[in-house]
Amino acid sequence: MYSNPIQTKAIALFIFVSLYLCQNVVQGEESKLKLKKQKNNPPRIAAIVTEYRPWSHADVIVGRLIQGYRLETTPFYPKVKVHALYVDQTPKDDLSVPLSIKYGVPIKKSIREAILDQNGKLAVDGVLLIGEHGKYPYNKKGQHLYPRRRFFDETVKAFKEAGEVVPIFNDKHLAAEWEDAKHMYETAKKLKIPFQAGSSLPLAWRLPHLEIPREAIITEAMSVGYGGVESYGFHALETLQCMVERRRGGETGVTAVTCLQGNEVWKAMEEGKFSKDLLEAALSRHHPSLKDSYKKADGNTYAFIIEYRDGLKASVIMLPYVRDFLFSAKLKDYQNIVSTQFWLQEPTWGHFSFLSNALSEMVIQGRAVYPVERTVITTGIVDAVMDSRFEKGKRIETPDLNLSYKAQESNLGAFHYHSQLTSRSGGWVDLFDGKSLDGWLVHDWEDQPKWEVKDGILRATGGKGYVSTTETFSDFELFAQVRISDPVSGRGNSGIYFRCQPHINQKQEYPPGYEAQCDNGDKNNPSGSIYNLGMPGSKAPDPKVKDGEWFTVRILAVGNHLRTWINGNPAADCKDSQNRYREGTILLQQHHKTGVTEFKQVRIRRLKPAFNKKIENH
Repeated sequence: MYSNPIQTKAIALFIFVSLYLCQNVVQGEESKLKLKKQKNNPPRIAAIVTEYRPWSHADVIVGRLIQGYRLETTPFYPKVKVHALYVDQTPKDDLSVPLSIKYGVPIKKSIREAILDQNGKLAVDGVLLIGEHGKYPYNKKGQHLYPRRRFFDETVKAFKEAGEVVPIFNDKHLAAEWEDAKHMYETAKKLKIPFQAGSSLPLAWRLPHLEIPREAIITEAMSVGYGGVESYGFHALETLQCMVERRRGGETGVTAVTCLQGNEVWKAMEEGKFSKDLLEAALSRHHPSLKDSYKKADGNTYAFIIEYRDGLKASVIMLPYVRDFLFSAKLKDYQNIVSTQFWLQEPTWGHFSFLSNALSEMVIQGRAVYPVERTVITTGIVDAVMDSRFEKGKRIETPDLNLSYKAQESNLGAFHYHSQLTSRSGGWVDLFDGKSLDGWLVHDWEDQPKWEVKDGILRATGGKGYVSTTETFSDFELFAQVRISDPVSGRGNSGIYFRCQPHINQKQEYPPGYEAQCDNGDKNNPSGSIYNLGMPGSKAPDPKVKDGEWFTVRILAVGNHLRTWINGNPAADCKDSQNRYREGTILLQQHHKTGVTEFKQVRIRRLKPAFNKKIENH
């Protein structure tokens, strides 16, 4: 067919201009969407749920936002108000109708009506999406097709009508299928919608307490879980991801994922695709311990082998006879494998109180309080896992998971709320349990001294080195029983460091922080001194104890005011005018090559600002 060149050019120009104008209309529409200024007190949320029945996610999350929940030892009343509900399905044991009548929370016929007022304006300050439970189809790969994208898209449609946006929280993974999840994430970014998502597992208690030190180098990590590959495998992935994202350099993304099943799991372990030592360390945290009785041929045993872009080796092991979520890791520069149980407060599901609190904080602050990218990555991994399982263990490359982010610090997790676990002991926590090095990292540095526990005593020999807590402390009171000796030099040397920063500069003898000296023969810094601080009152008087004798050390750190006692006698009492270290770990030092350092008790309790003046004068 003949075509006129001039006519062709005109048509092309018309199409280009039309597309340009259309794009600008769309961009103009998006640019008009502003974050709504919060005016309601308390802030209001719309809860969009699939179904609301006993023990559903709607029940354990929305129910807490309506009826209250517990973070400390007393009930806590929510800082947000549930303005309206949208319930997609109503089973026979539905709770939404009686709850609506009792608490005056209206149930709306559409998502739009739950979010907007009669004038088409936003009636809420946040939206909670719970696409979990209910009768929804599965695809051929076994993925449960909950309407999470539909809930999200209808929410965004309401935002566009109102011309404003508010934060959205999406419970669990973003969507079963990656394209839906990608659409949700990219839409939220494009429209600048504060977006938060994920499991309750990262917020659960950790027994013993464990946080991967910031900027630590992780050589291998593992989480262990149970239940459905997609539904509970996601929880196990979030357990893993919330820990490994803290590694040096932050998260860099995932290259490929492989799902193995049955005997292929144990074959992979024998081939070194994941560490037997890590699996045993994780299972030692199970109640009861499964460390030595885990290997069984079962078709419901799965391993997710995850290849991270920075070379991190990681895996998730799903075992049908496990009933806890567990984690373990090997860290460069540390001798011991770290491990913990992510403890769920069943059957009352208390960990959901902390998820409810986290989404409340998101609404109040108008921003995501932890990175949604964590859940974007775990969503992509679980989708790749389902692909790999469907294709009989095929390695699935994940180019879309070339995603980098940094972990955000927050105190929202249950493991930061110690009052429930310590209320019967006046808030005191035993950092040393008298049996093991649980909760301590054994630093593999300098002389690599030997740390061992025997007869209730933590003993160190062999020269310079230290153990440090995985937990950080700000204002606190610490009590320890210490004995130092050195048969060669005649003078033992140790110290209790506090508010220690990460030991990144290995040229430094010990990491930055304050040291309460334990050296009865140092004339410049006797036991109880804040070592070489150079502030008035930082040098303690000569102690009335000798090497080879047990003595007590008490440390009180409140703001920049630092005090110590040796055997109950006042030692240092000073203020750091530079306020150098505000928060950090506790470190126990071993110093002399021929010396011996022993600790029989190490206890600590956190101090709240309200009690500081009272405790300082005690």
